[in-house]
Amino acid sequence: MKLPPVTAALTLSLTGRYERQGTEAADGIRLWAQAAGVRLTIVDDHGSSRAAIQAYGAWLDAVDLLIGPYASGLVRAVVPLVRDSGRILWNHGGSADDLAQPGIACLPAPASSYFDGVVNEAADRQVSRIIVVQAPGPFARAVAGGARVRASKRGIDSAAIEASAVEAEDLTKAAVLVAGPFEHDAAVVRGLHDRGQSPALLAAVAAGISAFGQELGEAAEGVLGPVHWWPTADKPRIGPSGVEFAAQYQRRTGREPSYPAALAAAAGYLAHAAYDLGLEAEDLPGWAISTMLGDFALDAAWHQVGHRVTTIRWHGGRMLPSAR
Repeated sequence: MKLPPVTAALTLSLTGRYERQGTEAADGIRLWAQAAGVRLTIVDDHGSSRAAIQAYGAWLDAVDLLIGPYASGLVRAVVPLVRDSGRILWNHGGSADDLAQPGIACLPAPASSYFDGVVNEAADRQVSRIIVVQAPGPFARAVAGGARVRASKRGIDSAAIEASAVEAEDLTKAAVLVAGPFEHDAAVVRGLHDRGQSPALLAAVAAGISAFGQELGEAAEGVLGPVHWWPTADKPRIGPSGVEFAAQYQRRTGREPSYPAALAAAAGYLAHAAYDLGLEAEDLPGWAISTMLGDFALDAAWHQVGHRVTTIRWHGGRMLPSAR
């Protein structure tokens, strides 16, 4: 007797504020579902918490694998619903530090670690001051706070300012780290370029997304950014290598994948493997496994401790790993 297919569901912002990342994530997770023979449902949440909550509420008793939306705010909105039902939410799209909690299997490294590599590069260059241009909200606050803690450990003074205060700053000897959503980061970097302000080092969270270079053009040149995935030929224990996934993605879409696509696909591979092994929520902390992202490991408090971000630099219109 043939068993029915495993089912999986998630919302993604195929339109609205997070459309860039949501579309890439959708293409990535469809590749996994096709390879795995999983029946996949994707609902467009339009960036709306209400739409996401409504969708996940309908899936609690009807779907085998619950995979999270994109963006920390949307993940945060559905967390109580899924957690209180005793289900596992496989979170690929939210990295705010407060999302690490029982029942939420977070794949991304925490937001507070996003600029670790950038701060280290600033220290290597003997930059004496770091200015973090911080957007509102808990995600940006976690990124900025982590960068400033790292700067203190490296003996670098730091300050956090709003985007409206950037124009008045003398940035010639400072490293500028821009922490916020895509539109915020792109506007700050574009403004620096247009005004001729030239920091000693410039980084932005949004620089890890392919659209950053496409939309900013020469203003993106030299900008550093964090990515959760860089394709390698290393063969993981679950799923394809990064190089294999990138080739599959390009054949399907005609584009090179950014990390949101790889994160979403990896969430599918992990969720499916845990399901096949019969793992419950209490089994996940201490489960050591690897995907195309690298190592996956949750500590007792459900913090992601296996995966780390990679720092990239825009050069010649392309993202390349930053060589320190």
